[in-house]
Amino acid sequence: MAGEWLINQMNKRGGHINDYADITYGTVISPKPLKVQLSEKIILTEPFLILGRNVVDHKEKVKIKNIDSTMIIDGVSKKVTIKNLEDKITIEQALKADDKVAMFRLDGGQQFYIFEKLSDEALQDENS
Repeated sequence: MAGEWLINQMNKRGGHINDYADITYGTVISPKPLKVQLSEKIILTEPFLILGRNVVDHKEKVKIKNIDSTMIIDGVSKKVTIKNLEDKITIEQALKADDKVAMFRLDGGQQFYIFEKLSDEALQDENS
């Protein structure tokens, strides 16, 4: 089984369970230069952080096909049909001060991969 194989590999490697990757949470205290507070005493700086796509501004290609809609143009309601539209849009998700983030603490704890901002609902669940 895959689970047994993984346990065997970890046992062969040795070390403590905390030496492997795990999920942790932090708060952005400065976007530029990037600083994330992990605990009262630990602040992570850029050399220790890797940013995932969900926490940076990035472009996405979008396609819209065959949509009929009604739009108000200059106060007049008009029917609009979009046959084929293809364009790139910018998704603005760069980290800001006070953003709560989820991170993987990578092997050995020397780097952290920030993969997601936490929603208000996630924060409420975390504090429950």
